[in-house]
Amino acid sequence: MPENRVTDQPYGTYSVYSVLKTGLWVTCPRCGGMGLVTRGDGPYRFRCTRCGHVRTKELSGYRFRVQNQCPSCGRYYNITIQDRRQQTFPVLRVTCPYCGFAAPGRVEQTGKQVWYGEGGDLRQGQDPVFGFDLWFLTSFGGRPVWALNREHLAYLIGYLSAGLREKPTGRFGLRTEADTLPGFMKTAKNRDRLVRRLKELQKK
Repeated sequence: MPENRVTDQPYGTYSVYSVLKTGLWVTCPRCGGMGLVTRGDGPYRFRCTRCGHVRTKELSGYRFRVQNQCPSCGRYYNITIQDRRQQTFPVLRVTCPYCGFAAPGRVEQTGKQVWYGEGGDLRQGQDPVFGFDLWFLTSFGGRPVWALNREHLAYLIGYLSAGLREKPTGRFGLRTEADTLPGFMKTAKNRDRLVRRLKELQKK
């Protein structure tokens, strides 16, 4: 039987920024149904597909962040700095949200827009705009695992269950979607159990 092969997706294919154009799937806080968070030219908008509940939100103002690559686990991360005193520091020591290693990083001021970065503010499985739980949300070994929409969920299942994983043509050395996945998801001993857990989400 031929080995199951998959070609990875370019980096950013399933970023929050990209998914918001068509709809980020979340859980409605009012009825527990599936809702969509979107953004066009206007404010961010949430609409529940079950009860019709709607919310809108304007997110503006300068934001401060430390964007870095962890020297311990190698993952890229973005930390929003809320403390006004710390926002004045040129360099700030922050803790990697994935492995807990503390490292210095440059404090940057963003423009008047929401910056999503790698994974945005999704470390707890909530959307970065309204703070609603993602619709496709589960856990593995006490750590949250999620997908942003059904297409992203299908990608995760396909990538993790493949016997052979390849980079997109012409993208040798460039980052891909798999680079955004935490190490525990790519570890061989975890993949089969993770795929079963993700397939359970497909039934929603």
